[in-house]
Amino acid sequence: MNPSEAQTIEELVRRALAPYEQRPDAEGVAHLVDDLITAGNGLHTAVARIPTDKRTERAGAALAEWAYFLDAGPLGHGDHANWNHARGLARIVRTMAATLAEQQQHRAGAR
Repeated sequence: MNPSEAQTIEELVRRALAPYEQRPDAEGVAHLVDDLITAGNGLHTAVARIPTDKRTERAGAALAEWAYFLDAGPLGHGDHANWNHARGLARIVRTMAATLAEQQQHRAGAR
């Protein structure tokens, strides 16, 4: 993950984890969910490539949660359910991004 990708992911997570009063409108939440899924799918692929014995328990849980959140979708109907779904996706995206950043730091330190 390069610095530009990391910054984009941080911004997505920040937008999704903003206080409820600062949430986007329904269309904005839909776009945010789409962007989180796009970013998360790439992160998921990268984290899944890490050998199981090198993954933290937290990374393994994030992979499983990602699959669940994509399959389940929002729990309920309406704006609030979609907002909560975006926030859940953002937390998983944040964990997967942190996992990759830790891997990159570990590799850089091993050189």
